[in-house]
Amino acid sequence: MQNRDDGGRSAMRALAVAAIALASLGFSLSPFASRFDSLLLDAEWGILKRVDSRPAPDDIVIVGIDEASAAAIPEPQGLWHAAIGRALATLAAAQPRAIALDYPLPERSYDAVKPGVDRALFDGLASAVESAPFVAALNIDPRNRGARTIHKPYLALLGESRLGLSLVARDADGVARRYSLDVPTEDGGFPTIEGRLCRLLKVDCSDGLIHFALGKPYTYIPLKKLLEMSDTDLVRRIFRNRIVLIGETQAFSGRIDVPVNLAAWETEASSTPGIVLRAQTLRTALARAAPRDVSRPLAILLVSAVALVVLVRDWRMTAVTALVAGLVSAVVSLGALRAGVFLPLGALLFTLLLAVAFRAAASLRTRVRIS
Repeated sequence: MQNRDDGGRSAMRALAVAAIALASLGFSLSPFASRFDSLLLDAEWGILKRVDSRPAPDDIVIVGIDEASAAAIPEPQGLWHAAIGRALATLAAAQPRAIALDYPLPERSYDAVKPGVDRALFDGLASAVESAPFVAALNIDPRNRGARTIHKPYLALLGESRLGLSLVARDADGVARRYSLDVPTEDGGFPTIEGRLCRLLKVDCSDGLIHFALGKPYTYIPLKKLLEMSDTDLVRRIFRNRIVLIGETQAFSGRIDVPVNLAAWETEASSTPGIVLRAQTLRTALARAAPRDVSRPLAILLVSAVALVVLVRDWRMTAVTALVAGLVSAVVSLGALRAGVFLPLGALLFTLLLAVAFRAAASLRTRVRIS
């Protein structure tokens, strides 16, 4: 009789472990788990960035179009041809490793508004194309989701091989955590700016998570300062053999929500200029440093192992064990991310919560029977 009871209890315990593990695996597929995992990932990036940044080559320079630069250009924004052209010509003379212009090219001629502006921009683009691998942004029209038109002389100069989509991958909560180097299209696919740069630089890059704890702060030069530079030796020292990204760095436009703002010239913020995110994406891709997702079989094994906490009989000890297991899981997840593997914590913590709840309910039921 005793053996039969023991066998029944063992079967119930095994069933409880299996039920909790299955419930947790189901939870891991829900949007709630995805959101929770994302928030924990953001926290882990913040910790790693502060205490254990991974070194990376300091080979990317950001030229930012900030508020001061916009105010210093006498023409309205649609007529910045000459300023952009001069900036490109200055950079080209410094012989950089590559140049990317994340700024919309004009859709038509503006010579009728101000004679000579078309030529000024064309000359700058030509200098950049001749000096180094060059990529210009191909923007998407939100009205029809098609590519915006580029003035034909500029398009003829650049060709498709020097264009990259100015798109950013975002999670459901609007935060950028992952990147894609190629965007699916009706014709197969078209590279993003970062993807095009990888191709031109002949580096075998792949998609993945953006590594927000990779490298030190970027060298940042406002466009206004670049246009004012007259010391060619200084320009060469700053930009020679480095990848130059040109884009907007204003405080209230062109910004993207991120786990960690890597714009060192700004105060702490939950968003970053889009060009800074591109720089970090490119740095991650070129270094092949994107953390990979933990394998599904290993994730299932970990959830099943954590579910064994339910076998602790006293619910108070179950709670203590779950707390310890949760802290250990957090440390392991942080260490895994540092090593290049993303281990989501949501399902593991949910498993521990279910185990404690199950044991507490079982204890309450026993007390009710006795009374």
